[in-house]
Formats: sequence, C-alpha cells, structure tokens
Amino acid sequence: MDDLDRLLAETMHRAVDSAPSEAGLLHTVHDRAHRYRRRRIVTRLSAVALVVAVGVPAAAVIATRPDPAVVPPSSPATATADRRVTLVDGWTAPTFPYTLPAKDGMTAPIASVDGGKPIAFFEATELRHHADVTVTVSGSRPTFTTSATEQPMRVRGKTGTFRTVDVSPAKQLTLYWRESSTRWIQLATDDTYTPEQVVSLADSLSPASIRVLPPFDLDRSPAGLVADSVTASRMTFRTPSSAPGRAGFRTVLREQRQLTGVNRKVNGDDAVLTRRADRVTLAVDVTYWEATLEVTVDDGLTISDSDLLRYAEGVTILNRSNPE
Repeated sequence: MDDLDRLLAETMHRAVDSAPSEAGLLHTVHDRAHRYRRRRIVTRLSAVALVVAVGVPAAAVIATRPDPAVVPPSSPATATADRRVTLVDGWTAPTFPYTLPAKDGMTAPIASVDGGKPIAFFEATELRHHADVTVTVSGSRPTFTTSATEQPMRVRGKTGTFRTVDVSPAKQLTLYWRESSTRWIQLATDDTYTPEQVVSLADSLSPASIRVLPPFDLDRSPAGLVADSVTASRMTFRTPSSAPGRAGFRTVLREQRQLTGVNRKVNGDDAVLTRRADRVTLAVDVTYWEATLEVTVDDGLTISDSDLLRYAEGVTILNRSNPE
C-alpha cells in the first residue's frame, strides 16, 4: 500500500461514524422524490365554453420529477407523480382581461374561474331592455354540447359565429370569434337583445383587469400551482403542466354532513384526515357556517399532514361563499 492508498483508507475509516445509516439514506432519497335570479349561474353558464386557464403567481415551488428512464412510455400520468406540495404565504387572485361599458340596468362584472375557464358575468337589473351577459376567453375554439342555428357574423373586424339555441323562456344567443392567434372570445346572452345589439356589445369590449372574487381568504396557498377554479363554493389548483379542469389540490365548501372517525381538530372544529394510496382528504365540520370544508390533494401531488392542517387553519370562509 503506497502513501496515497494509506491516506485514502484512513480518511474513509474516520468518516464511518458520520455517514448516514442505510435507513436514513433511503429516507433522504425518498424524501427528495416527493414533492328566477341568476347570480348563482355565474359558474353554470360557463360550462358551454372551453377557455384558457388563469395563472396564479407563486413565490416558490419544490418539485422533483422521477427519472424519465423509469417511467413506462404507456403511462404518461405517472411522469407527474410524487410531487410534494409546499405552502407560501397569501394568495394573489387572477383577473379577467375585458369589461363592458358601465351602464344603467347592468351590474359591474363578477369574475370567476371554473375548470380552467375565466369568466365575467354581467347581471341585468332592468329586464325590459337588458339581459345577463357572460363573457369568456379561450385559448382554443369553443365547443358546444347543444345543437343550434349558426351563421357567420362580422365582429371587431373579424368573422365570428352567431349561435341561436331555440329554448324557452328565451332563446340563448352566443357570439364567438377568434380575437388573436392565441385567444378566442365568447359572449353569451338571450334574445332580449337583437343580433345587432349582441355584436354591438362584443364590439364595446375593452381591456380591463377584473379581479376574481374568491369564496375564501387564504393565509397560505400551494406553491407553484395555478388557479383552476375559483367559484362561490370552491378554489382548486393544478400544476402548470396539467390540463385545465384537472386540479390536484381542491378546497370545496359543501353542505354540512356528519363526520365519522374524527381524528383531528382545525381551529377548534372536528375534522377527519383520511389518507389513501392516491389521495389525502381533510374534512372539517365548520360549525359556525353549518357547512363542511373539504380539502383534497391527489393527481400525483403529495402533502404532509402538518402542511395540510396548516393550510386548512388558514382558510377563512367569506360571506359571498355558497356551499354546494
């Protein structure tokens, strides 16, 4: 053994006591691998549109993907597995990018996001000359599940499509068009307006920044995820790479239900934390609201029990919320 070999052997021998155990090393490896009024129809009317998701800025994200070499080509969903959710302080609401001119007989817009769809709802308060209007913005051509009469219509200097669905008590009118190479706009109302008036409404849309009003205040939010739904009863988030409507972090206010197997407390209220192989759910009996707050994390996302409880403790239900 020469001097170099002897020096190396002595160094390795001295390092034995400080080396991690096999169990500790395995834990470290695993740990790093995780990571008959229509105010309420603001979210329901939007179901006919396929629109672009609104992003939520985040201060940080901790996400480690598995080695692509070990992911079966036939199972793309597993490529996003084992992503640990961490929390950041606060939350910034997304915005809707257009508005209509303010006028008597119409309320200011209420903005929401539903399944990745940003929506602005303008309620009519005078019903003889005005009707409710819903505007959505899309990254692709809207799709519809109902049959309709369609005709081309010139709008904002472009060729759009005017749809008429003949139903009672009022025909449903929808005008949609490609605003730019990356954006479609859809305006939905009823036959209180003539086709010419619908086009005039669309022509009057102007750039704006309408803040989405959430049902909850969040002291903490999931880092690196984007808002997928913000409605009167739910706030959901997904990873930027997930398709709109595929939210893996969901907070839903439900009508009160009986909890069984209470094993946690959240702000003094009974709660049940349930873990399964593919998801974790925390249900909280919010007594002062006579409702159940349900937080679910799945779709390949993971979260520690302590962070899940911290998140739920920071959720404040606002008066505008509406249990589903």
